[in-house]
Amino acid sequence: MQERSKVMFLPGETLKERLKKAAHVTPSAEQMRWMDKELTIFLHFGMNTFNGRQWGNGTETLSDYTPTALEPEQWVRVCAEAGFKHIISTLKHHDGFCLWDTDSTDFSVKNTAYPMDVAQELSAACRKYDVGFGVYLSPWDMHQREAGIWPTERYNDLFLQQLEELLTHYGPVEELWFDGACGDHPIWQKVPCYQTDQWYERIHRLQPSAVYRMYDPYFFTDEEGWKQLQEGKGQIKWSGKAVRWVGNEEGRSRADEWSVQPVSERMIAQNAVWPDLGDIKYYEHAVGAVWYPVEVNTTILNQWFWNPETSKVKSLDRLIDTYYQSVGNNGVLLLNLSPDRTGRIPKDQVHRLMELRQFMDATFCRNLAEDACVTVMQSGKAEDAGVILTEDQDEFWEARSDWDLEKDTISFEIILPEKREFDQVMVREHVQEGQRVAEWSFSVWEEGAYHEVVRKGAVGRKSIRRFQRVCTDKVLLTIHKSFDAPQISGFGLYLTQKPESEEQEQVMDLSALVAAELPDDAVTGVSYRLFRGGRQSAAQIDPDVEKHEESGHLPRLDPELLDRRSDYHAEFTGWLEVLESGTYRFELSSVDGAMLCLAGRLCVDNDEPHAWRGVSRTLRLDQGYYPYRLLYTSFRGEAAFALDPDADCADPEKKRVRVL
Repeated sequence: MQERSKVMFLPGETLKERLKKAAHVTPSAEQMRWMDKELTIFLHFGMNTFNGRQWGNGTETLSDYTPTALEPEQWVRVCAEAGFKHIISTLKHHDGFCLWDTDSTDFSVKNTAYPMDVAQELSAACRKYDVGFGVYLSPWDMHQREAGIWPTERYNDLFLQQLEELLTHYGPVEELWFDGACGDHPIWQKVPCYQTDQWYERIHRLQPSAVYRMYDPYFFTDEEGWKQLQEGKGQIKWSGKAVRWVGNEEGRSRADEWSVQPVSERMIAQNAVWPDLGDIKYYEHAVGAVWYPVEVNTTILNQWFWNPETSKVKSLDRLIDTYYQSVGNNGVLLLNLSPDRTGRIPKDQVHRLMELRQFMDATFCRNLAEDACVTVMQSGKAEDAGVILTEDQDEFWEARSDWDLEKDTISFEIILPEKREFDQVMVREHVQEGQRVAEWSFSVWEEGAYHEVVRKGAVGRKSIRRFQRVCTDKVLLTIHKSFDAPQISGFGLYLTQKPESEEQEQVMDLSALVAAELPDDAVTGVSYRLFRGGRQSAAQIDPDVEKHEESGHLPRLDPELLDRRSDYHAEFTGWLEVLESGTYRFELSSVDGAMLCLAGRLCVDNDEPHAWRGVSRTLRLDQGYYPYRLLYTSFRGEAAFALDPDADCADPEKKRVRVL
């Protein structure tokens, strides 16, 4: 495979010419190895695990770190047993606490009562279980801010020291993850003290086989260089080592995920969240295209770090959906596990992960089309195309070389030995030579005719599409549009085999909290304090320290009553009345981040979604009054949140918990 991880366009080229060039952009060897692994585990463990937070603030003390049975090997063993091929561990999160024996700062495990070098133990376990070792290293460091180093020029030297330690002391590193979070600086803008080119150079030199999730933003060239590229001169700065964040943390991908991305802007930043990223329309003004495959990250819990009060394991159905949104949509799954305060991954997370493994093994153990007869019409002749049923990704069927993307289509007819039941189809391109297919459909033979059940755009390395179960012995795969001669290396039919799963919702017992007496001066409605600027996380809000911009009283808990549409954070306080003791499901929805506390205890945590999301929690409450406090941040999106304190009851007249 000849690597062509980028291509340049020339002024005056037609869209058709540009798309054909893009069809021949290919992954680097490093990107191809990374894509082939498909399944990666994220591991969030650190100071936040012990403080009940999702974001620390850098003022934690070393005595806060108190694991009682720390066993990184268990983390890797669980991942390997679940079929995951790669891990990425948060060896330094935003609080700045380092989980390895660093010489860059005293704020590390070596100065705690539990001085195990987590990076050392993890990397050794990865070698033992043949799992790839990856590193998450937060560029934003709130501890160094407190020390007066961040964001000065000195900080980049410290960060390079940390990076070099991790790249040289622990053997092969297969992936690095640079989080774009930085609550001290406007989003999508370059932080001046970050010298990211130096970071990437260090990776290329010390771990040349590694890929990395780049820090936002990334510039393909400087402003003068961009003008040159628009004139058809010069080259895009592109290493072929970068992998792309999907743009959310919910395990959702786009309708079409393109590994080939047109370079229509000088910078990669906010465009990472565009819903149509990679669409044909962006080629019209692009200067070139690059291979930039997608990584879909999300959590097995409802949050990143384990919390004894608020953590809840997602249902198997949600994880299965995420599998199809990632591996089944031309991507790689990055699924987060959260070790608890012992330092081990809890049984409930292990159990759910193994259920996912059972689903994958049972569903994809046999290709129901493996012994089919495949024919395709090309140049007016029927040809055998059985090669598309092989497991070998290096084998493929290719259309004739004079393919015209505006006129040509092609269909594969697959005839099974007998009628079989299935509910999903898998199609795979030979991406070693590029991603080309832009529209395809799948039809099944029923009642004497073909009936279309799938129509999609991109294929890529692997596309798996679900539909209602059918029973037939003949199906049709049609390529309606392809940027150049399509190369199909895989086709499969599968039937969902889902294991039985106990998916009962956990109930938070608040019986230890005594319902409060309602103060004589209590009034209906909600008090609020409004603060300037959005925060990336509601956990960063500290209303008792910050100076508020505005305060007042609202008749009800409704953000639309505030004269602010975005870029603020707020505290809302008031009272809930529980009319009778019982179990209630609370639901908190928000765009950027919201946290609900009852009687001073965090009960519903919907922090940092950066997209509209609802989080529910079942609480057991005694009759009486409970003071509530809701923290909310509007950071990226337009302000929006909603609280339903008795979500199981749809009738407002019958609700037994109400907001005063």
